[in-house]
Amino acid sequence: MAPSTQTSRPICSSGSTPPNSSCVLTPLSPPLLSVAKSEAIVHIMPTALRFWDKLGLGPKSGKKDVTVFVLYEQGYHEAEQHDRLGKAKIWRDEQIGSWLRNVCALYKVKRLGEMHLGKSSLCQKDGLVSLQFGTSFRRSLTSFIASLSAPRDSFVFFILVPLAVMNLASETLHHVSSTINKVLSQYSEVQVVFQLIPEPYVLNIAVHPSSPHDFHSESFVHSVYNRISIPTDRAMSRKFFTYGQREKRYFEVPAFTLAHSLNENKVSYSSSVDPALDVLDRHTFLHVGYRISLCGRWILAACIDQRGEAHAMGVWSTQPYTPTDKNKKNDEFGVDVPVISDEMYIVNKVWDFAMQVAEKANVEWRIVIAKSGNMSVIELDAWITHLYTALHSNVQVPMHVSLLNVEQSVPWIILPLPAPQSTGHFAPNSKNPTSSRSTPGSVKISSKNQFFVDTATTTYGLLQKNTLPISVPPTLNDIGLSTDLVINKPLSIDDDDYSIVDDYPLLPLSSSTLVCMPDSSVLPQMVNIHLIYATKSEGCAYPNITSDAADSPQTLLHDITNSFYSLSVLSTARWDIAGTSLPFHLSAVETMRKALSTRNCVNSIR
Repeated sequence: MAPSTQTSRPICSSGSTPPNSSCVLTPLSPPLLSVAKSEAIVHIMPTALRFWDKLGLGPKSGKKDVTVFVLYEQGYHEAEQHDRLGKAKIWRDEQIGSWLRNVCALYKVKRLGEMHLGKSSLCQKDGLVSLQFGTSFRRSLTSFIASLSAPRDSFVFFILVPLAVMNLASETLHHVSSTINKVLSQYSEVQVVFQLIPEPYVLNIAVHPSSPHDFHSESFVHSVYNRISIPTDRAMSRKFFTYGQREKRYFEVPAFTLAHSLNENKVSYSSSVDPALDVLDRHTFLHVGYRISLCGRWILAACIDQRGEAHAMGVWSTQPYTPTDKNKKNDEFGVDVPVISDEMYIVNKVWDFAMQVAEKANVEWRIVIAKSGNMSVIELDAWITHLYTALHSNVQVPMHVSLLNVEQSVPWIILPLPAPQSTGHFAPNSKNPTSSRSTPGSVKISSKNQFFVDTATTTYGLLQKNTLPISVPPTLNDIGLSTDLVINKPLSIDDDDYSIVDDYPLLPLSSSTLVCMPDSSVLPQMVNIHLIYATKSEGCAYPNITSDAADSPQTLLHDITNSFYSLSVLSTARWDIAGTSLPFHLSAVETMRKALSTRNCVNSIR
């Protein structure tokens, strides 16, 4: 008997896709970023941000001037009696003052604006304020802000948090966070920005922020710049009511954003009854990502638009009760409150959060709501029911809504294609009958249109032609890596916790995968994107999903996949979120999940 040979057939191919392949693999090009240069807006590659000073780049939103203070804890109470502690206190104050002056200088060098040291009678030196962290922190900070004169632009307070306080279970951190929320609500007409900084970051710094050996100060000043909003006055002839709409609002304007593509630079019109006012950004994506914490007590959500011009994050507690009756009596008003399911409660929170961000601009959005992790059938039914009611009742501007299920799967093992076996004779190619080898001197490379591309990683978009049910990736508990043995406890059909509907896999409309291939021995990163549901409100000009090539689910998911990749590049460039191929809104959700999954964090948050 002759030995049988088994050959592997590729499921897809880049460039020329075989007709019998089940997916299409496309390399994704890095997006362009929009920045300022010499009072003009230019588009650059993400790698050009490393040469910010060399190219003379600046923020696209212009300079932002602020008044800064550093708030740090009073230490060394016995410094007057002990000479050693007195020298330590002097060194500590000098180190903080030197760090603040260097940050102000770096902020100006990066052409971000001016940082003016604040002046007050309570300051030891200009910009330096020492307070007692604890129960008296709220009273001390409130009285200090009240003593300040009206700022020229905005107030920025750097709060140095001691290392012992950097714990969600710390009472001191609770006092600081509650005081910040109180001050922000009290001084809503004046922009006040608080930046929490670990104290060792300031005291243990050994190099100047402008030194090439410093790797964090540049990203720090850009982060401060992006958090400062620009005020916009509402044009009104006169003020009609005392408690009417605010005449001044603050809007987020980052230093750089994703640039408009060539096919987006066009004006579109709509013949609907109540069209959106914006005619340049119609059908722009508004991405919303959410998930539930591991303890099941917190709803985590983040939102960002297609070009990263604005973002928001939110955390809410899950439904605070588990009712057993059909209705729950409200003791305060004595009325019956209808009980909703946990899934519908989550859907309402996420949808209200998305609408708060969407209503800030009068745009006909394409809202993309992505659940990080597995979405059950009950949760999908809750979304369908809620969207049917919400999109046909209180929608001010037409919109299109898509539901996604996004999962980070175990990466595949990528193997090179085997070399074709030689048959011993030459087979001419009909398309290329002649071939020539160029000599090194025959190729002339022009210096024009040359640019540098980061080749450390290469990202591909894998669009599947055939839809398959969503398979939940196994956890460490399933394969027995978190314990000494595999625990396999089958559930009975008669068990109350058993639900056939929850375990039934969903069949998406279309599926795609972002494959990030590093140029090293590190395993690739893969993000599975599943389009589950899509709908729109009345008057929305975006076409319904049909079987046609132009309006197919694959076309919509192709645009979403490219937007995910662009936002992942922006996350790395702006927020320094490295080591992940997720876009910003999903990366923020995962970061919050990891922060809440640490020890003593779940039970400490109130």
